[in-house]
Amino acid sequence: MVALALTACGGGGSSPTGSGKGGTLTIAISGDALNLDTSNCAPLIFCNVAYDSLTRISSKTGKVGPNLATSWKWVGDGHQKLELTLRADAKFKDGTRLTGEAAAASINSYLHAGGSFAALSYPIKEAKASGEHTFVIAYSAPITERYALYLLAGQSAVGNIVGPASAADRKKLQSASDGIGPYKLDASQTVKGVSYVYVPNDQYFNQSAITYSKIVLKPMADPQSRLNALQAGQVDWAANLPTQDVQTVQKAGFTVSRGTLGSFYSMALLKRDSGPLVDVRVRQALSYAAPRQDIANALYGSDAVPTSSMIPEGAEGYNSQDTGMYSLNLGKAKKLLSQAGYGSGFTLTVLDPAFFDSGSALGQALKAAYAKIGVTLKLATTNAPPGNVAQEAATGKYDAEILSNGGNGLSAAVNTMFVPSALANPLKTPLDETLATALRQAALSAPEDQERKMVAATTTLDKLVYAVPIASVPTLQAVNPKIKNVVGQYWSIEMNPFAPTASEAWAPGK
Repeated sequence: MVALALTACGGGGSSPTGSGKGGTLTIAISGDALNLDTSNCAPLIFCNVAYDSLTRISSKTGKVGPNLATSWKWVGDGHQKLELTLRADAKFKDGTRLTGEAAAASINSYLHAGGSFAALSYPIKEAKASGEHTFVIAYSAPITERYALYLLAGQSAVGNIVGPASAADRKKLQSASDGIGPYKLDASQTVKGVSYVYVPNDQYFNQSAITYSKIVLKPMADPQSRLNALQAGQVDWAANLPTQDVQTVQKAGFTVSRGTLGSFYSMALLKRDSGPLVDVRVRQALSYAAPRQDIANALYGSDAVPTSSMIPEGAEGYNSQDTGMYSLNLGKAKKLLSQAGYGSGFTLTVLDPAFFDSGSALGQALKAAYAKIGVTLKLATTNAPPGNVAQEAATGKYDAEILSNGGNGLSAAVNTMFVPSALANPLKTPLDETLATALRQAALSAPEDQERKMVAATTTLDKLVYAVPIASVPTLQAVNPKIKNVVGQYWSIEMNPFAPTASEAWAPGK
């Protein structure tokens, strides 16, 4: 892991440009970025401020539309090649023009970067230029149009296009931004772990979307510190507000914005190739025995939505009929265990990382619940960072793992969690053929039929119970009420106030 050595080789503090900008937007972020390589930008806002993506998710509607790519079309049969046309007036911060060659180089470089986000680009295989302002993305499997565009919208950062020099040597991105975005990093004012300063990009194609003269990101891991900074007027936005603080900030006059797809809590069933979890009846029994409503109320507050489905509302493939598929039923859970030959119970060793489950709260709640059906949870807690947790899960020592991830649609859930080697399948168990077939048929159908078939495929996934879903929990953001264009509910996993249009970009109010 390479430390981010911030030197004066970055943004350089150029004089402000742009139409209608003024003042500073200061943001308290819940964590610090490993570095500024787009394949490592977590939280994503460290890169969102300096990069436009190929497509863009509207905060207001959740729909994916054009951005750096103005149009697209499928090439050939099979929904495995998508050609995109790029806007002709886009330039990187050094003035280099965006071309099909540059876009393809950026994506190919990202795919081999090895960063924590790189695996989230599946099933993108490669990209090739097809003209001055066009390029083709090839996929290793058929893909729905909705998911193809979602992948390029910045949520996994593969769609955040970096300049040719950085695509050739990604080490350059550890200390500087190199994108097409409204702002760029000013390394001369930046101190890692303390304050990241971004200034207007005078090469940006839409200067009217540059609404501030400076953006400052302040990493603050402690939620109380973020709240204190907001109340003291030191920051304008406190990210990831704890549920219990909502009433406090509302009474103080701050705006609370809810991200419906923010967090999704589950217990992933890792060892599905041997032992009790190989039997779907056992997995279903665990789902029937989970007291979702009680857990949601106790741990996540009134904003949480308990659900039996892996797909939350607003995401691709959401099936409202599945949300109560495994309503609490201990009698049914015991009957299924008995039918599977485990009427006397068994023990599951569960990896319970603090990164996903602070204080082992969910792990302890499930341990108490499963004791009622004779299933013993042996919790293995750890304070390790996500990368180390993933390595530990892959050792094969654990039957299950407590997880918290963004509220993904069906394609994203399967491709980032359940395909072999994915987050919730480190032991590389193949997908059930019924699920693989349902996804393939949906991707190969006409665009107008894809969502309907994905909704049906969600039921296939939910019946397989690769993970026990618990609750979808909105991410809560507290914002200074004077800021304009803040939506009360946003439909992307992470809030991104740096829209390429002035009507949606946050702006200072009076």
